[in-house]
Amino acid sequence: MKPKKKISAKIKPSPRVRKKHRRATRSQTWVACGFDTSMSSLAGAAVGYDNSLGKLLGPVFTMRRWPKDTHYFTRLKDSARAPDLVHELIGQLGMTPEIDEIFIAQEEPFPSGMVGRMQSNALKQQAEISGAFLGGLVRYGYAQIFQIGNHQWRQIIARDLGITIHHSKWRSEELALFYNCKPINSGKFRAKQWGIDFLVNNYNKPYPEDVPDWPDIIESSKLGKIPRPEGSKAKATQPDDRYDALAIMQWMVEELERGLKDA
Repeated sequence: MKPKKKISAKIKPSPRVRKKHRRATRSQTWVACGFDTSMSSLAGAAVGYDNSLGKLLGPVFTMRRWPKDTHYFTRLKDSARAPDLVHELIGQLGMTPEIDEIFIAQEEPFPSGMVGRMQSNALKQQAEISGAFLGGLVRYGYAQIFQIGNHQWRQIIARDLGITIHHSKWRSEELALFYNCKPINSGKFRAKQWGIDFLVNNYNKPYPEDVPDWPDIIESSKLGKIPRPEGSKAKATQPDDRYDALAIMQWMVEELERGLKDA
């Protein structure tokens, strides 16, 4: 069996991102979290800077994946318990930050332009899952919350891989073969390519912990979206949602870094 060919990554200059919130300071402990929320799962990633240790920690990850038959209200209840996911991430980092030292980014439930094009129950429920998640965070007292579009974290990936987010560059026949997916779904795997080939294998590795190589996701008629079993030849529909959460987290980190440079 031939080894898989690695997909190389190139570095390009960082784009500017519009957003204004409270800034971290150079001497401050901070935690940056990223969350991807959907009708099938809640995925989170986090890194932190511990001022007492003087170093970065992470990344660490958490996940809630629901079987196909999970009741909708159960998904809403789990989403409203968003602070539990934040606590899990901070516990894995081994940190004790103040609540205003925790910065959280979440992807918006769908692009604003989609509302005019697509009215459906699924779209409504996706928005409600997102709202329950954000409501749980606000009720607990988290104030440093950012909601971003998927183009914002995709631009970070594109910059680091030396491509663009246009579908002609974002999708790739090479990716489709490498990850055993349909070409139309290949762009979904950019976050995984970036997380492993760039963050882990790049000579200038930014974080101390590696990003795991989780099984890709397939669609089961009985169970819904599940990790692809070992040895299965079924085509993947997407990578693990934690890779998207990682990219959302990276957007949050770069927002904080810009604040530190301007402080």
